Amino acid sequence: MDIDQFPKSVEIFEVGPRDGLQPEPVFVPTEKKIELVDRLTDAGCPRIEVTSFVHPKWVPQMADAKEVIAGIRQKPGVVYSALIPNLRGLELAIAAGLSEVVTIMSTSESHNMKNLNMTRQQSLEQVREINRVARENGVRVRSYIATVFGCPIEGAMDPQIALDTALRLEEYGSYEISLGDTTGMANPISAYRIPKMIREKLTKARLAVHYHKYHGMEFANNLASLEAGITIFDGAAGGLGGCPYAPGAKGNCQTEILVEMFHRMGIQTGIDEEKIRETGAFAQTLSTLLHQKCQ
Repeated sequence: MDIDQFPKSVEIFEVGPRDGLQPEPVFVPTEKKIELVDRLTDAGCPRIEVTSFVHPKWVPQMADAKEVIAGIRQKPGVVYSALIPNLRGLELAIAAGLSEVVTIMSTSESHNMKNLNMTRQQSLEQVREINRVARENGVRVRSYIATVFGCPIEGAMDPQIALDTALRLEEYGSYEISLGDTTGMANPISAYRIPKMIREKLTKARLAVHYHKYHGMEFANNLASLEAGITIFDGAAGGLGGCPYAPGAKGNCQTEILVEMFHRMGIQTGIDEEKIRETGAFAQTLSTLLHQKCQ
């Protein structure tokens, strides 16, 4: 570990309001979701994934996406985004006034079908079209690649699939790509090797990592990716969340602990430690899955 090569600052992409709350079986009141986003804003989070424009049939928790975006207190300089599953989602995000959207697809054919009800090739074609329409409307596209470090259905995944997918997404115009460890199957070696391999091949897109909980290994994985040159890290306040279509999915890496870890290392995030800790505690009060998913 060459600590002299570590950056002086990193960027945290907060996914709690969307990825954190999406699997909750009891509907979280809209005003509570708005309060969570506002607390994250006050804590200094520079980028917040607020919600998802997905059909309520598939993710009922996100049925109030339009109301949440309309109700939050948007601070200049903070980027607010929403996950979109298709072009209709993009239209809704544009109508809501968002300047950034997030797409998702998997390295695993099985997970892609279960999560999105389409093949990987169909997903790629859709993301290409989303990028085209988004570009015409001045909207930036961030893209997740799920199951990069393993699939709960298919098992170990070939890293070459993730690399090929990332290169295609970059070609289509996604300005940032986040490598997802969907069910906590990564380890510090894969968390170093795979992001490093992909980062060295990308020429325009930025690269982020998105680790899920596995008995604390998520922090070792983030540290390994930091050493691989990654400076953008996804987290969820309170450690909530997980993919509702991934068997065994647990919560996301806990933002407040991630922030404290970086600060103790002398690496700045721009996020207030006390406020993000309080926000994480608030986020946990919204969850009925906490003990099942996040411990």
